[in-house]
Amino acid sequence: MWSAVKGCPEQIKQIVGDYSDWTPQQPLMTPRKVLFVGMGGSAIGGDLVRVWAEKVAPVPMTVLRSYTVPHWVDDSTLVLASSYSGDTEETLAAVEQAADKGGRIVAVASGGQLAKLAAASGWDYIQIPGGLQPRAAIGYSLAATVMIMVKFQLFPTSVLEELDLGSQIMAAEGEQWGDPDRDGNEALEVATFIAKRLPIIYGSVATTEALAIRLRGQLAENSKLLASHHLLPEQNHNEIVGLAERINDIGDPIIIWLLDEEDHARVKLRQDLAGRLIGAREAAPSSSPWECSLAGSGTSLIQRNLSLLHRIDWVSYYTALLRGYDPSAIEILTRLKAEMKQS
Repeated sequence: MWSAVKGCPEQIKQIVGDYSDWTPQQPLMTPRKVLFVGMGGSAIGGDLVRVWAEKVAPVPMTVLRSYTVPHWVDDSTLVLASSYSGDTEETLAAVEQAADKGGRIVAVASGGQLAKLAAASGWDYIQIPGGLQPRAAIGYSLAATVMIMVKFQLFPTSVLEELDLGSQIMAAEGEQWGDPDRDGNEALEVATFIAKRLPIIYGSVATTEALAIRLRGQLAENSKLLASHHLLPEQNHNEIVGLAERINDIGDPIIIWLLDEEDHARVKLRQDLAGRLIGAREAAPSSSPWECSLAGSGTSLIQRNLSLLHRIDWVSYYTALLRGYDPSAIEILTRLKAEMKQS
């Protein structure tokens, strides 16, 4: 897992380089909507791209994590099917439905049944390297999704430049975060705060929302640690009440704020007020604070999202080690998949 996390920036560079001249086999279409289909680690790249699409794409993009596609899928829909193994049953079921409804399919996988379906059906296909667990292949799947959006003229080519700059930031910062003996290792410091706590993660709509999902998922799979996530400003309208009581009654949460300089000014105020009003800044020893924050580096949202993605992955890696777990082990998921195949 250390190698996979450290190698994420190189995954991005590899896909961008290998597929720079890729063009769809079928005649180029101008989609009116985009449906991204995936599960788990194969879906998180779609979440990030959806946030970016809201800033620059001319059409809406939706991420689906399920078996059944929406009624609105038709021949004007670009359908991106992402399954690292190529055998994710929800994704396979959804993509076949989408194809029956006339959707234009582009598959992203390392092989498996999805690759076979693409070959048999004449779908466009981007093959990514295998040998990893899906969550550890985020660089491959993310870059492939961006490449498809560019080739279908839904993203300007400048997004590829931003992806490259972001991967450079990730690589530089990873040199520090990958070394547990280096002073100022922020990822390790945050991991020491949350290793035996209940992490409650808050991102913000339109900036860090996908990273909140990523951190919760990485803490679950890598660190074997249950966490929750929610988004601002919605958190201020409901969850803040229960959170304040949890801190007062039990005192076990660690609140993790995911921040970005493009967060709405009123959202920044809400975050600050929420931290104060719930009592997270009072009576907590410095060695065990009730809140911490993570933010990415860079001059654009894409760059900062990639930097924050890398920090999050390192945090989950160190949290696993501090808790005495192998970050690669996912025995219960393996058993569940095996039993699903038998049912």
